[in-house]
Amino acid sequence: PSRIAEKVVLLVEDMADRYSVVPSRMQRLQLLSITQFPLVIALVEDVEEEIDEFNRVTLAFIRESNIPGAFGINKSPGQTPLISQLSRLAAWYQTIWYVEEAARDWNNSPNYVDLWAAVCQRAHAIDKHSDPRDWRDCCDEWNAKDRELLDDVSRQDPADSGDDWIDGGIWERSIGTLATLKQRVLDMLGKAVNSDTVGQLRAFRKKNAWAIKSADTGASLRASVELSSALSGLAQLISSLADMFPFAAFTRLMRSLSAEIDTFITDRVACAHSFNVAGGQQLTLDVETISRVLVTSAPRADLRRMPQRVLPKAKECALILSCAADSNSPTLTTTGSASAIPLALSEWAHAIADTATDTKEAMLVLKKLGISHLSVKEVRKLLGNRVDFTDSSV
Repeated sequence: PSRIAEKVVLLVEDMADRYSVVPSRMQRLQLLSITQFPLVIALVEDVEEEIDEFNRVTLAFIRESNIPGAFGINKSPGQTPLISQLSRLAAWYQTIWYVEEAARDWNNSPNYVDLWAAVCQRAHAIDKHSDPRDWRDCCDEWNAKDRELLDDVSRQDPADSGDDWIDGGIWERSIGTLATLKQRVLDMLGKAVNSDTVGQLRAFRKKNAWAIKSADTGASLRASVELSSALSGLAQLISSLADMFPFAAFTRLMRSLSAEIDTFITDRVACAHSFNVAGGQQLTLDVETISRVLVTSAPRADLRRMPQRVLPKAKECALILSCAADSNSPTLTTTGSASAIPLALSEWAHAIADTATDTKEAMLVLKKLGISHLSVKEVRKLLGNRVDFTDSSV
């Protein structure tokens, strides 16, 4: 966490210790409202202001800027502009996360649970339908009657207050504000990571030589040369993210990145180009290579434990595009680990391609073939992209 986050937490906890000796719960609530809450509010406002300013600079402009310290981003030796940008976002995320976790602990501590029970007791006595969380709106106008309601411990009865104090807490709204801000930063991080990765895969998207002559494949396939630079950058990016973020945030970023790449390969490569079986084998190897980088570069994420979650749609696209056109087609040598579809296209593709086929029945057929993530519409598009297979060949 940043030093300012640590200072905010320490100040709030130090004040709580000092005010704990005050016998009046009304006075402790008023002190909480004018001294402790403002610290957290000021931190949130500062981070929001920084984020708003940061959003005025586009990701592409930052990436192309090689000026050290530009836009408040100070690059460390060996850092790319993108990593420096992500480091700044990571610092904000860590700051908010640290204070939010502290606020959750405060919310469950005996001191604040006692204050929350008093607030619920007062709200219930005044109006059974009032929201106890609105206590700060009028705490500076409390009078002797409010003191009596707040300080009379004998009046406190959870059953009478509808048990509201069990489900809420003094810091509940602050926790909600911090969680919302943390999610905003995480969304910005996901957008930056996904946008950069898709940009690095631009050359792979523009590759159009997927209808490969069998003789050109050679004895064994290798990953497309258009992927070499992108995979190197992807591995470095994932490694940096693993060092920047706690496990939960890193896992969510990796899931988002995997889903983005999966959609990109499905929509911009597999469904956008013409393939033959040899090109499908090439795509199979490329997809497995990208999947391997995602899995092996993310040692802390659940992707490593469950690699089948990585690029599921792209892998199914590769299965269809590498499926033999008919039972007499020669079988190409592959280096991948993906299971091939057991039947040739001539044995099942016509039923799927026929628009008169019921969608539910088509999905059942596809599921038996190992296709469960792609829609029928996407499968039909892929079948139409097979230059070595047409309805006339059925």
